[in-house]
Amino acid sequence: MPPNAHALAERLRRDFDRFSPAQQSLARYLSEHLAETPMLSAHEVARSAHCSPATVVRFAQALGYSGYPEMQRVVRDAQRPSIPDPRDGSQPASLEGLGAALARERSALDDASQYLRSPGLNQLVVALRERVPLVIAGEGQARPIVSLLEERLGRAGVPIVTLTSLGVGERAWLDALSPRSGVLVVAVGRETRLGDAALAAAQAAGAPAGVLVDSPISSLASPPLARVVPCDSHGSSPSLVPMVAVSQALADALVRPVERRITSAAA
Repeated sequence: MPPNAHALAERLRRDFDRFSPAQQSLARYLSEHLAETPMLSAHEVARSAHCSPATVVRFAQALGYSGYPEMQRVVRDAQRPSIPDPRDGSQPASLEGLGAALARERSALDDASQYLRSPGLNQLVVALRERVPLVIAGEGQARPIVSLLEERLGRAGVPIVTLTSLGVGERAWLDALSPRSGVLVVAVGRETRLGDAALAAAQAAGAPAGVLVDSPISSLASPPLARVVPCDSHGSSPSLVPMVAVSQALADALVRPVERRITSAAA
């Protein structure tokens, strides 16, 4: 069993030719999105890797883990700052590193608090509320945020379509947009191809569009309804904390009209 995320990535590369075709598709996806694994369910990984959830579970077991959750834990542990052992001699340096990590997360939380109070979030909610369907588009590192929105909105009965790549099927959805549709682009890092296409399709269809983006200098941060969420306004290392916080707040605001209709119907 690979004991850490680095060993897992190496195992996926080293043994790739020995895997079955379905396992190779899964190994390729995991290699490219390993950092996102703790935030993705086996069903989400299976859908993105074009295999079955059972294949995801069996593959994790074939690698030596008890199941997919244990593989997630190994990757998650690599992303957490380690708490120093007071018995070793490196305690001062380790504590300093831990303090820096906590300070970065505190800055990220401050960012999230700032943007949650901004009236711009309400502007985006008003523009995208009750759109049929609401198309959520995000590729690469933005996929965990797309999955979060998909789970929250889908569970509440909001009619949504999620796009995480720009293939033939995704282009068909974008070509089918109407003025009743709405588009929400989620962008993290430099991957903007899908976002650019989704915004262009929304403009051509006369549908409202907004953007959740991790940096104000992103090429996707300029649309009038863009909801810019900087991860680095204090000069610290980037964090997805503000993106997650604002995404959850946006989802909660978008489902309220749906929940009110369900409550009224039940009454």
